[in-house]
Amino acid sequence: MKHKPIFITATNTHVGKTYATVKLIEDLSQKGLKVGVMKPIETGVVTSPEDGVLLFETAKKYNLDLASLTLSDIVPYAFELPAAPYVAKGRRRIDLEKLQKAYATIEALSDIVLIEGAGGLLVPIEEDVYMYDFIRLFDARVLLVGHDRLGCINDILLNLHLLDSLGVSDYEWCVNFKDNRVDFEKTALPFLKKLFGHVLSLQEDRPKIIKSLVHF
Repeated sequence: MKHKPIFITATNTHVGKTYATVKLIEDLSQKGLKVGVMKPIETGVVTSPEDGVLLFETAKKYNLDLASLTLSDIVPYAFELPAAPYVAKGRRRIDLEKLQKAYATIEALSDIVLIEGAGGLLVPIEEDVYMYDFIRLFDARVLLVGHDRLGCINDILLNLHLLDSLGVSDYEWCVNFKDNRVDFEKTALPFLKKLFGHVLSLQEDRPKIIKSLVHF
């Protein structure tokens, strides 16, 4: 059975998109799904795209069909400058049709494809294309990963407001606890629980996240 892809984004860079994607590869594979993975654009690439390599190697452990692909299928665009794609690409233009073809190749070998974004939703790709445009480009559900540091309330709410304003309703969000959970529970959890009733943890609540995003 084919499932809609999941676009993994975050409230900013270095929040945990790759970590979340790896964990979802493992969890969904254990549920018997053939999981494909894609990192459409990776910047800060000196020799090879580190995030793309990790995702590809992890996915190939479970989905043997992916062995017929190459790293350039998984990461169609890689740029050396660690900046937004709009800047890192220089004069090159990101060909969205090329990305769609790469996705189709991966999707044909998979039950579900996980697509990891670069940076956050408002990272510019072209003058008129932003990272959030990948949601519609791939007709994907969305997982938003938030950080646990001071300021996370503002960052999470801004991103949820953006998704709502874009008309995106098929999404889930969670917090990646990587810094100081004790401080988070004191400074952010009370408001977030009051507003939403619950806060999903990437570490503990992946079964709930998967249930929300993958309709078995």
